[in-house]
Amino acid sequence: MKIISKPSDIDKTLVKLMKRYSKYYIATAWASMGSKASSELAANQDRIAQMVVGTHFFQTHPNFIEKFMDSENVRFILKSDGIYHPKVYLFMNNEREWECLVGSANFTLSALKRNHEVVIHFGSDDRGAESSLKDLLNTIDMYWLESKTMNSYELDNYRNIWEKNKTKLSSLGGSYGGQQSKDSIVNSEVFSLKWEDYYRKVSADSLGSFSGRLDVLRLVNEYFTEHHSFNKFTELQRKQVAGITTDSKVNWKWFGSMVGAGKFKNRINTNNEFISEALEQIPLTGPVGEEDYKRFVDWFKLAFPDGGAGLATASRLLAMKRPDYFVCLDSQNRSELCKDFGIPENVKFDTYWTNIIARILDSVWWSAPRPTDTKERQAWEGRVAMIDAIFYEGSA
Repeated sequence: MKIISKPSDIDKTLVKLMKRYSKYYIATAWASMGSKASSELAANQDRIAQMVVGTHFFQTHPNFIEKFMDSENVRFILKSDGIYHPKVYLFMNNEREWECLVGSANFTLSALKRNHEVVIHFGSDDRGAESSLKDLLNTIDMYWLESKTMNSYELDNYRNIWEKNKTKLSSLGGSYGGQQSKDSIVNSEVFSLKWEDYYRKVSADSLGSFSGRLDVLRLVNEYFTEHHSFNKFTELQRKQVAGITTDSKVNWKWFGSMVGAGKFKNRINTNNEFISEALEQIPLTGPVGEEDYKRFVDWFKLAFPDGGAGLATASRLLAMKRPDYFVCLDSQNRSELCKDFGIPENVKFDTYWTNIIARILDSVWWSAPRPTDTKERQAWEGRVAMIDAIFYEGSA
């Protein structure tokens, strides 16, 4: 008997045992393709005596199901009284010649490549082998009775649900768009805050900008509500929304001052059609999705055929039209915000949604119900843009 704790060693051991033995008895909560062991299993499907795979939380990859669903010796747990969670890998030639792995590792690429796992490797030469083998076979038989084969109709339905939930499953592990947070999300200053705590933070920033920020968001919303299209704004209104001008009563530099962005100022001053069309891709009310954002970016870049399309200027406009979904990411908040999210600072157009916005939309405070207090409701309606008040580094 021995302990194996390195994922790659577990994978190698599984491959070695598959080559050595003629019968496989496997019970695993989840499974996926991609590991060396999964390739070996696929190449030796005729050796599978019984394999029972769970599907709870849609963690089993549909490609694995598709690969093995035609095998009469592979079944799936679609429903049970509790959570189906075993990890048993029994390989045998006969009752006197067998080996088994039991532990924490599922039959998934993650478990056999990068997770922290521990399994016990034992076999027919170990003490109590005869009773252990009997118990293992009886247990797998019990799982077998609860399981069933999966048909193509069920697989299609499963795949649709898996596709819908795979982003959420990744985000629960701290991964967004393939970018894993360097630190646990529970160490974030803002991610897990309840609305009342988040509101307290943004309304008591060190620069006393709260009321001024609400004024900016209120006026900009009035502009969009009245004119709808950005190209119908007055020149002064466009400059205010873009953050390239000052006002005696309102500090339009909150949420990102763009007074130094020369090419951007030119596009705003000349009422560039592509800037307006870009903003048309973002609805003024209702849900905003990643595809809306991508269309915005495509149009926005068309306004800069000679280069100069920056994320700071683009996200300034996004934060102005939909402050409940976007934050202006610029040099004044980028460092601290990315540090809190546990991600590199080199956020670009193609990673802004997945690395910044998707994380924010998963936060506790973002999903809070709309408050009844007038000022608090105004902050809630601009709650994503207002995160700038927490991470802003600079002077008024």
